[in-house]
Amino acid sequence: MGKSFEIESDCLDIIGRLKAIDEGYFVKFNVENKTFELHHREQVGNTYCLTFPYNQLDERCVDFARKTRVENSDALFEEMERENAKLEKRQTKAVLNDFEEKFYDS
Repeated sequence: MGKSFEIESDCLDIIGRLKAIDEGYFVKFNVENKTFELHHREQVGNTYCLTFPYNQLDERCVDFARKTRVENSDALFEEMERENAKLEKRQTKAVLNDFEEKFYDS
């Protein structure tokens, strides 16, 4: 973790909405990476939970925090599996199409 500071309030009340999900949550801004990080005060060893994949602190961060909570891990895993299967299918199709083009061009 680089140099960061805790964000205590924001104009959209994202901090308050995150605390409504879990009172232990707090947000830091990592100055080196220019990223927002979610932390939890009661997490043992290290407070870091995740880095938000957005360059702004907004409603997407609240949705992302909800989606990535432990109690949602089964649904998140299933979603990842579905996305990976789609990606693999697209890649296989691209390889076959490429092979077909090269085979018929020979």
